[in-house]
Amino acid sequence: MFKFANNFNCCKAVHCRNFGVLHSKDYIYRSTRLGYLSTACKSCGSNPPWVNNELVTNIIKEKLDIHFSIKLNHCPKCSGSFFFDKNSPLHKYGFTSSGRQRKQCAKCGLVFTMANFKKIKQLQAVLSTIVNKQETREAITITGLSPKSYYFYLQQLSLIFANFSRLNEEKIIERKYLGLHSEGKVLSLMHKRGVYTLISSEINSGYVLLQSHNLTRTKLHAEDTYQAHSNTIVVNHETDSIENMLVNRYTQNMKRKHFEQLLVGELKALSKCSLIYPDKLAYIHFQLLNAFTQKAQKYDHFIEHESTLRAGALMASLKEIKKNNADVYFFVPLDKAKEHINGKKIGWWNDRWYSNEFAAYCPVTSAVKEQGAVPLKKTTDVDRFYTYLDTHINKGINSFNVINELFEIQRVLFNYCELTENQSRANKIGITDKSYTPQSLLDEVLHSINA
Repeated sequence: MFKFANNFNCCKAVHCRNFGVLHSKDYIYRSTRLGYLSTACKSCGSNPPWVNNELVTNIIKEKLDIHFSIKLNHCPKCSGSFFFDKNSPLHKYGFTSSGRQRKQCAKCGLVFTMANFKKIKQLQAVLSTIVNKQETREAITITGLSPKSYYFYLQQLSLIFANFSRLNEEKIIERKYLGLHSEGKVLSLMHKRGVYTLISSEINSGYVLLQSHNLTRTKLHAEDTYQAHSNTIVVNHETDSIENMLVNRYTQNMKRKHFEQLLVGELKALSKCSLIYPDKLAYIHFQLLNAFTQKAQKYDHFIEHESTLRAGALMASLKEIKKNNADVYFFVPLDKAKEHINGKKIGWWNDRWYSNEFAAYCPVTSAVKEQGAVPLKKTTDVDRFYTYLDTHINKGINSFNVINELFEIQRVLFNYCELTENQSRANKIGITDKSYTPQSLLDEVLHSINA
């Protein structure tokens, strides 16, 4: 079984001898010298903010269940998570009186009945309300379902879409090279509710692999609960000079209490859950992203130019970085820049920046690369998914379960049904050669699950 990191309080300066080292004699733990709790590294002088390891570990478990642990037609007692665990062997064990197949788990001996979804019209009706962007009360009225039944079929729809998607991803994700692209976005809902969400896609296809938000049902201490009203999101100032743009971004970062203090304005949590700070979500999200990288021989990870994401990305790739099997890059998409830069040192840490026709980029972990040598060719796919989600999501959501279910349904619909140059992202990544409408995708999903 894959083991997630459970201690993040270490030096995160890549070229320091203590990079990723736990319990170094050079550390001063819980230092407050700079006005915030940190792990001070006397070797390089860095002060990475202190991380509540228990909080991160607990929410990783919660998010693992949401994103990877919904397995149909496997032992309900022994089946693990997609990507991270192997399934126990199953043996046929006769049929029910209605003709449904029974299976027995070879590991624990449990006998269970294989899933079979027969209420197809109800699932089709609920999917139609999602595609047509109907508000929940209107959707319930149109389908003729009771509120309880509507939410039941919404959960079923998310369940089968998630299984279909993850099973297909498991089949194709084992490859020699993988490129990832991650950005954070704020999704605003009604009544000042909202979430900060991290989105990661495969760089060549734009296929969205993982989206996670900062809502949790885990019990939090007051200091861990997001309750800020100010905004420290770094924005691009329009300029023809890439260097000036990057200098402005570093200047905005320097105005924070510490570099990982990303505040995203006033956000209220949904009912019966809480919001965590974006920096904690970065550690959680990138640990879960190991689902896709652990079998790649080599991978590159392009993260937006945001210090909050840097630490989480480095800790998730620590072993691979030290083996020279993974590299992390900052990137900033370019629109109007007229000149390029090639190895210019910019910012407090003298980060070395390059650019091509798509983006400015900075190797966080690797040796200096020649201009244009990186494989990042497009930088708009994450933004397209965010725009899609923002225009398709029901802004009246006030339920932790419902937002998780709708996020997963919309991720699958975006990957399989939204076309760019007459191809879906599922086509481009190699999962399928078919084109789907939402309803034809549901037919395919049901056929796959019931078969």
